[in-house]
Amino acid sequence: MGALMVGVAWAPAGAGEPEEYLRGYVNSLLDSRYPGLGLRSQVVSVDGTVKLTSSTCLGSSQKRDVAYLLTKTGRVKTIQWGASTDCDKSGETAEQDRARAEREAATPVDLYALPEQELFAPLLADPRHPRFSVSYLHYRSPAAEFSAASVAFGEYFGLASGFFGGSGNSQIGIQGGVFALFNLDAPSIDLINADYSIGLPISYRRGPWSYLLRVYHQSSHLGDELILGNPGINRVNLSYEDMEFLVSHEWERWRLYGGGGYLLNSEPDLAPKHLQGGVEYVRPRAAGRLSFIAAVDVQASEELDWRRSRSYQAGFELRSGSARRARLMFEYFRGHSPDGQFYRESLRYTGLGLYFGF
Repeated sequence: MGALMVGVAWAPAGAGEPEEYLRGYVNSLLDSRYPGLGLRSQVVSVDGTVKLTSSTCLGSSQKRDVAYLLTKTGRVKTIQWGASTDCDKSGETAEQDRARAEREAATPVDLYALPEQELFAPLLADPRHPRFSVSYLHYRSPAAEFSAASVAFGEYFGLASGFFGGSGNSQIGIQGGVFALFNLDAPSIDLINADYSIGLPISYRRGPWSYLLRVYHQSSHLGDELILGNPGINRVNLSYEDMEFLVSHEWERWRLYGGGGYLLNSEPDLAPKHLQGGVEYVRPRAAGRLSFIAAVDVQASEELDWRRSRSYQAGFELRSGSARRARLMFEYFRGHSPDGQFYRESLRYTGLGLYFGF
C-alpha cells in the first residue's frame, strides 16, 4: 500500500482537472493514514494550497503531523484549516453551536481495525514508557558507580479505534516492553536487571485533550551474572499489576500531562498509590529537518514517602514522511531507581540515548 501511495504521489496528473486529481490524492492519503478523523480537502488550488475540514476538532500535534505528511509529498505547499478543525468554539452563536452538535450527533460511528496512529502520544521522558531505545549512561548510586547500557524493546499496537463518531476518537490496543540494564565496566558486561511489562491501554482524544486508562503487569528479574558474582545478594521478587489514568493537554508547541495510579496487586506488598506528571516542548524543523525536543517527567509514590524522581531529556528528532522517526537525546535522572528490584535505591545518571519510533 505504501509503495502504491508513493507511486500515486509522483504520477503526472490525469486527463481530468488538476484540482480534482490533487483532491482525490490528498483524501486517499488522509483516509489511509488518519482514518476516523474524517479529514477532507474542501478547497484545492493548482498552486498547492489545500484547505482541510474534519469530523472532529484537532490538536496542535495532530495538525503538525498532518501538515508534515502532506507537504512531504511535494504537491501540497500550503495548508489551511477549516473551522471544523478548531477546538475553540467560544465564538459560536447559539445557533451555530446547536448546528455543530447536531452534525456531531449525526456523524456515524466508524469502527476500524489496526489503526496506525496512537491517540495518546508516548511520554518522552518517562524511563519506563514502552519504546525501542539504547542509551549510554553513567550510573551513580550509594552502592556503586559505573558505566551502563540501558536497552529497551517495546511498542504500542492499536487493535481497534473509532467508537464515538464526531464527538472524539477512542482506541484500544496492547502495549508491552522489556527494559534491560547492563554494567559496561564488568568483564562480561553483566546484565544487572530486566523488567518486563504487558498492558491493555484504552485511550480517547478530542483535539488537544487526550486521556489514557491503562491496566498492566510488570515483573522484575536480576541478571544471572549479577547473581553468580554476588551470591549473598538480597533478591526481591518484584511483581505487580497496576491501573493508571493520565490526562494530556497540548497547545502550540507545548504538552502538559498528569495523573496517577493504584496498584491492584503486588509482591512484595507495596503501598498502592502513585502520581505522575510532566511537560514536553517540540520545535519542528529547528535545524533543517531536525526538530528540537525537551521533556521532563516527575513521579512519586506512596511506597517511597512521596519523594520525587525526575527524568529530563533534550535533543533532536529526525523523521520521515511516514511514522518512522529517530531521536538523539541527552538524559539526566535523579531520584529512586526505575530499575525494578532496585526501586528503593537512590540514583543519578547522565548520558545519551537513541530512540526509535515506527
